[in-house]
Amino acid sequence: MSSVPTFLSQQARQVAQSLLTAIEGTRAVVVATADGFDLVQVGYSGVEASRLAAMVSSFAALGDAASRESGLGTPRCLVIDSTDGRLMVRCMQVRDHAIIVVVVTDKTALLGLVWNHLAAAEKAMNAE
Repeated sequence: MSSVPTFLSQQARQVAQSLLTAIEGTRAVVVATADGFDLVQVGYSGVEASRLAAMVSSFAALGDAASRESGLGTPRCLVIDSTDGRLMVRCMQVRDHAIIVVVVTDKTALLGLVWNHLAAAEKAMNAE
């Protein structure tokens, strides 16, 4: 696992808790390194953070390859829309560290609201 600075772990916990409470319909939030190691999990205990972190890092890598192949540049967000809910995966650059934030929601959550909160979280993490 890559070395994670203390400030990043602390920020990840604050962001995860903030997202969980701010977005109605959120079941869990997982923050992971780009190489698939979980930093923080808050919310619904049925989500196994280490497994989800490993899977979404693979999704992020595939999204990156597909975006670049399509000439779309660097991806910022991936959405998995399922019958009972959604996963929104935001790839973030926080200072010199690539992280992935996963918001697991039920189907009532508003994707635009999730997107806005994730964008604000990235901005806040880079401002600190």
